[in-house]
Amino acid sequence: MTRKGRMLAAIRREAVDRCPHATYNIHPYGDNKHMRDTSYAEILNQIRASGGVAVKAGPAGVGTAFSRPVEGAVESSTETDGDKYTVTTTIHSPKGDLTSVMLSYIGRPGMVVKHFIESDDDIEKYLSLPYEPPVLDLSGARSLYEAIGDRGIVLLCFDEPMYHIASLFHFEDFCVRTLVDLPAVNRMVAWAAERALENMKLLVAACGDLDCVFHASGPELCTPPMIPPSVFAALVTPYLRQMVDAAHQAGKPAAIHCHGRVRQVFEEIVKTGADMLEPIEPTPQGDIDLAELMELATGRIALMGHVQDQDFYTAPPGYMTKWVEHIAGIVNGRTGYIMSPTCTPFDLPCTDTYRRNYMEWLTAADRIL
Repeated sequence: MTRKGRMLAAIRREAVDRCPHATYNIHPYGDNKHMRDTSYAEILNQIRASGGVAVKAGPAGVGTAFSRPVEGAVESSTETDGDKYTVTTTIHSPKGDLTSVMLSYIGRPGMVVKHFIESDDDIEKYLSLPYEPPVLDLSGARSLYEAIGDRGIVLLCFDEPMYHIASLFHFEDFCVRTLVDLPAVNRMVAWAAERALENMKLLVAACGDLDCVFHASGPELCTPPMIPPSVFAALVTPYLRQMVDAAHQAGKPAAIHCHGRVRQVFEEIVKTGADMLEPIEPTPQGDIDLAELMELATGRIALMGHVQDQDFYTAPPGYMTKWVEHIAGIVNGRTGYIMSPTCTPFDLPCTDTYRRNYMEWLTAADRIL
């Protein structure tokens, strides 16, 4: 089997000749940040030799509120002060302006210091935004798909309605609102879901003959301990089910990306009809081990992940080999699982410890699985 064929078979829970393994958003196919950084050269060469890849890609052409970008509807400005820069984004809605402010430092993650929605009036402003069907551009995704070929899979991203709405608020405000006024939050998510589903239909049509995997990020924002499982059932399950169904009607598999604790929402994830859940973090970031999760998942949903990204930065020599052996013992010839890291490598340049551990994982996976 090819690396791609093996991964797709595992996602469909069909027989495989061996357990597949894949890197996560790091690959040597086409231009990308890891290819441009020589500190990743050894890892990329090993991926070429033996590693499968799972790479996210998304369509261009979607603007604010799932709509076609409208000239003048969104304005952005940047102010710099040394290595600090502030980006202010303004949305001009029919009922008034909405503003977001992000503070960043060069080489560090940014932080939103003012969110688009901070009041009930802001909610009404956002919901007044008109919908214009986007013209989706998949040229970038297609180029990546062709470059990867039979060496891995492309995860074609689509917008998840709850995540879209949650990202408009300060997260604490969103959590409180789901507890004190869930119907109001659900009204917003339903509004977003109607648009998201129309866009999903357009995306499925634009995808055509690409045997990619449709991919939803975001459900992790609606999981314990911050938000109870009942809210996940209300804000995620029914709407994501519609979008997964749209993918299935075109014969495409769908995956859900959900970091953290999934034990209490696992049955809801299964109810969405998704074909795969990733990145299934081990404890303590997650709250369920692979052996139990595979028993729950068998015949119902495939799994990908369980190699904790943080371990590449800190683990001693030999640890990654033992972890691969541990996972191989659990999988024990069964299908429905792809071994992969839980996160994209973000450090630029790559540290010596990270490189050593990543190389050890790649070579152990190729030898043991």
